[in-house]
Amino acid sequence: MQRLLKKNEYPQPYLEYGMVVEAGDLLRVETALGSYTALKAASCLVRPKQGDSVLAAFDGEGNCFILSVLVQNQAAGQINEIILEGDASLHIRRGGLTISADDEVSVVSDRLSLAARTGNAAFEECSFLGKSLFAEFGTIKTIAGKVENIFQQFTEKLIDAFRFVKDHEEIQTGSTRYLVDTNLTMHSKNAMHVAEEIVTINAGQVHLG
Repeated sequence: MQRLLKKNEYPQPYLEYGMVVEAGDLLRVETALGSYTALKAASCLVRPKQGDSVLAAFDGEGNCFILSVLVQNQAAGQINEIILEGDASLHIRRGGLTISADDEVSVVSDRLSLAARTGNAAFEECSFLGKSLFAEFGTIKTIAGKVENIFQQFTEKLIDAFRFVKDHEEIQTGSTRYLVDTNLTMHSKNAMHVAEEIVTINAGQVHLG
């Protein structure tokens, strides 16, 4: 007898097919039993939309829960949504995860964190837009057919700098100034300095030979 009473504490739900007639802040489902205000069950990941055919469950207290969306309304502009309340985690055991889309994959968040031991990214075209960027690396190696940098102001601080240009290098500036603490050495097979007006050399000693 006690076992029978214990079973009755958890009555079996009544299942019914229905259609979502309202999908705002509250969900309303039209069934053969009538129209009911419904709650989305936690197991129903897809957010029900107006016109969707759903499977609804009724408990002994008259509460209605949408267990799953059976057939979606294919109205133009409808977007499938998966809504989870609170923090969520997706964990793949003994395998990987692939996200594939025929059109576009968008990630929108107030803050984004990525962590991996190794990473690879391949883009045919890539664009980054931001207000500020801070990057810290042990080693950087860049290989490109052509590089074009446009800055309003560019500052470099280096301990040692080496640049090897095989063919031609040309620098065009409004004015140029070199400040060297110790020695400035320029070596070439031929050298030519051309000034339209004045050439000035000031030194304690000048040796030409």
